[in-house]
Amino acid sequence: MVPSKLNRHLITNHPSCVKKDIQFFQRRLDQNKKQKQFMKSAVTVSEKALEASYLVAKLIAQQKKPHTIGETLIKPACMEIVRLMLGPNEVKDVSKVSLSADTVKRRIQDMSSDILGTLIKKIISAGIFALQIDESTDIKNKAQLMAIVRFVDEDSIKEHYLFCKEVPERTTGEQIFQVTDNFFKIHNIQWTNCVAICTDGAAAMMGSKKGFVSCVKQKNPSIQITHCCIHREALMVKNLPEQLSITMNECIKIINIIKSRALNSRIFGILCEEMGSEHESLLFYTEVRWLSRGKVLARLFELRYEVREFLSSQDMYDLCQHLHDEYWIAKLAYMADIFEHLNELNKKMQGRNENILTCSDKLQGFKKKLELWQEQLQKGCLEMYHRTNHSTIENKQLIVDLAQQHLSMLQQKFEYYFHSINTEQYNWIRNPFATNAISSTEALPLQIREEFTELSNDMTLKLKFDEVPLDVFWISIKTEYPRITDKAIFTLLPFSTTYLCKAVQLKWKNLRDAFVRHRRQKSQKYGDKAKPAKTYIYANQLQFLRKVTNSC
Repeated sequence: MVPSKLNRHLITNHPSCVKKDIQFFQRRLDQNKKQKQFMKSAVTVSEKALEASYLVAKLIAQQKKPHTIGETLIKPACMEIVRLMLGPNEVKDVSKVSLSADTVKRRIQDMSSDILGTLIKKIISAGIFALQIDESTDIKNKAQLMAIVRFVDEDSIKEHYLFCKEVPERTTGEQIFQVTDNFFKIHNIQWTNCVAICTDGAAAMMGSKKGFVSCVKQKNPSIQITHCCIHREALMVKNLPEQLSITMNECIKIINIIKSRALNSRIFGILCEEMGSEHESLLFYTEVRWLSRGKVLARLFELRYEVREFLSSQDMYDLCQHLHDEYWIAKLAYMADIFEHLNELNKKMQGRNENILTCSDKLQGFKKKLELWQEQLQKGCLEMYHRTNHSTIENKQLIVDLAQQHLSMLQQKFEYYFHSINTEQYNWIRNPFATNAISSTEALPLQIREEFTELSNDMTLKLKFDEVPLDVFWISIKTEYPRITDKAIFTLLPFSTTYLCKAVQLKWKNLRDAFVRHRRQKSQKYGDKAKPAKTYIYANQLQFLRKVTNSC
């Protein structure tokens, strides 16, 4: 600015400063700079404190800790660490981070709302999606309906937790559909965009007239319905030949005698320790647990000598005689072996990113193994069952005949529950560059087959196919080959199991059990003086976990 104008401004607006020297104005300039810097620093600290508050709240929720831990433990610990490592001046900044129970609660609710909003936007923008739905009863006997969603997000197929809602009154198919439909209406999700639903075989879900699936088909007649492969596999192996069923019941009776009484469990544990056993306890058998039968029988077979000694010492000769019978031991060994193989199949179908292709491959592989085992049993070979093969039974043909009978039953059940699985029709999706891929596209329309012919001869894409996952490959060529890509994604998108729902339910059950144990221990310690726990902390923590759980 021109000096004359500056002088006129000084005389007109600041007459009291006219006779001040230059040092006065220099001090005022420095003071203004420091004031601006202080304000900027205060705003920066406030923003960082807010961000830190959200990060700590996220950690508290992920670690399943009560909200009060932020104010009672985390913040004091951070202040002490900063005081020792950096000095007392920096402690003031740490003290500005708000971590009260109510603040943590609000932070978690804010993050959960933001995550849900972002997820809904991605689902709508994806166009099509698939659902995995399962209903279970919680510790308060309330029915909880859970849904996992799978959709195309940018360059890959993503899986994410969608919702968990309480089903009021009766858990009928209509009620379950009403809960799901209300969620869809609130968030503007269209049933016509849902291409597939995977659920278990309960009547409320799969009922032909009033089941959940029937209600959904009224909204979207073309939707694909998948019965959970893990559930079908559990039904397939449920029935046993009469001899094995009797032996199984006797095993359960022996286990219950030892496990259901605390004194017997302690005595048996001491006996196992004295005999140098690797394990010191048996496992409870639970009918509803997928992997229970195999692990229970394997542990009983491993501790058969210890169990025999225990039953003999307790004068339980009617049960003890079974463990002296080599044929009974051979039947136990066979059941432990066969259910170990069935458990392996079950676990292979669990996990993330399982689809109809991967699941059908594993099931077809097990079907071939059943045929191979039958061939080996006809030769009298038991090498595939390592426990049974080392049994000391004199007439091994007895156990061979029993195993053949059981395997025949398994094959019949396999065909009954998995008759619709045909893996050859998906060969073009698994590897579009294989020599037999073109023959698997005969059922497709001509335009799609033309696109596939061009694709299968593109050597550049063949190199890319070997470098990226299957879903990433198909999504990456959508612009160039839209018809064949849509057909492939439509096949890769549906769930094959309800494993993710079961996994999340198990995590919640463990969290609720921990809370119940905490309440019980507190009541035992303080009696009537115990203050009621702030259950809302855990309730809101569960609400957050229901929305952000993405690793089961």
